[in-house]
Amino acid sequence: MMILILLAIWAFGLFVLFTDPKSTYARWGSATAFVGGGGFFSAVIDETLYPLLQDYAARYPALAALLLFTSRSASFLCQVGLPYTYLMFAVHSGDWFTRKTKRLIQYAALVPPLVMWAITPIYPVLAFNYWIMVAWVFPYFIAASLMLVLLYLKEKDPLVKKSRLFTNILVIIPLLLVFILIYVMRTQNLYDAWRYNTLVVGIQFFLILFISVKYGFLGVKLRVEKRRLDSTLRAMTSGAQIVNHTIKNEVGKILLYADRIQTRAAETNQPALMEDARILSQSAQHILNMANRIQGQLQDIVLREETVNPSEVIAQVLHTLKPGADEQHVQIVTELDETLRLTCDRVQLREILTNLCMNALEAMKAGGTLTLQLFLSNKHLVIAVADTGVGIAQEHLPYVFDPFFSTKKTGQNFGLGLSYCYNVMQKHQGMMEIYSVKDQGTTVFLFFPRRRVARAGRAEAH
Repeated sequence: MMILILLAIWAFGLFVLFTDPKSTYARWGSATAFVGGGGFFSAVIDETLYPLLQDYAARYPALAALLLFTSRSASFLCQVGLPYTYLMFAVHSGDWFTRKTKRLIQYAALVPPLVMWAITPIYPVLAFNYWIMVAWVFPYFIAASLMLVLLYLKEKDPLVKKSRLFTNILVIIPLLLVFILIYVMRTQNLYDAWRYNTLVVGIQFFLILFISVKYGFLGVKLRVEKRRLDSTLRAMTSGAQIVNHTIKNEVGKILLYADRIQTRAAETNQPALMEDARILSQSAQHILNMANRIQGQLQDIVLREETVNPSEVIAQVLHTLKPGADEQHVQIVTELDETLRLTCDRVQLREILTNLCMNALEAMKAGGTLTLQLFLSNKHLVIAVADTGVGIAQEHLPYVFDPFFSTKKTGQNFGLGLSYCYNVMQKHQGMMEIYSVKDQGTTVFLFFPRRRVARAGRAEAH
């Protein structure tokens, strides 16, 4: 069991690291998992590895000494390093501190661990003074946990906010239990209480798996949904090209023969037949136009990228739509960071925003409020389009990006608007999410990767 728990902890540490290897907070999160696993590594040496090598250890005292020293060192590193790495994970998770301040905190926070290293016998017997440990370990835990909770409360980016919520649930509560079982219980001479950590870590591991699959913790579900939608769009694009080619050929024949019928009817003075031929031509042309529209929205998008001011693009879209909004008594509210610059396709961005704003206006026939926000989070440039309209039923939300899915009962809507928007965002290496409550409204978030973002001064300097 100890080996399984150790492997699960270290596997999770690797997973966190590979999720975002360039991020400092991800590296500290991974370090927290690896250091926390040190206690279980010590137990594996004492209870599994040493008994297996007992005969060799009896013949080679140096091997026995090495195993004992490794076990004690791993236990020391876990107990002293876990509070420190957890605090550093919290410090680097937010942007409250400058890089210089973070570095100062790193060095200053090392003082208690170094003091413990100086006053604690490690080999052959690890002998902590747990009253001293509790005196600094729990302030570290409280400070780190408060930072993580406050970061969650102040976060505006919904993707990051959801990730912070799950991080807090999966980290703060388990670590509180772990700290109590490791440090507090040992002040009461209950040295075997740490074994309950096996249960705590086991439950934590299964919660991580459940949340990852159901809600997308650390981007797992996002990647699964992305693959499903990408494969659907590829299939629809191929199908649309085949169908469009066939339709063009057959409709071309219909138009040719309708024109011949109309000509012949004119020559023989048959007005009723002429009218029938005219209607036939109009219907055939409508089918051709519809096929072209569908193919146009499903075809592969080629970006023409430039550095744009997204707040200007938003203003242009709203200026175009304002007469319709005024007619429907829809109030438009904007919260835009005008210093942001984005590398993107200006035309495609404008088309996305037009699609989303038109959808919002259609959902507010009886009036309401259309709100557009533009801001920068730790990971994304975020554009949010929110309405107070009729909303989307929960059972429909999972399918809103699927091609040809639409709740609008009009012959002019093919359910391709959001599929097109999703496709454009994928081309920008971005994401798109929809949050909606029936009869309360809908908010659509566009997430552009931060590497595409610059501030006005820097963008203009280039």
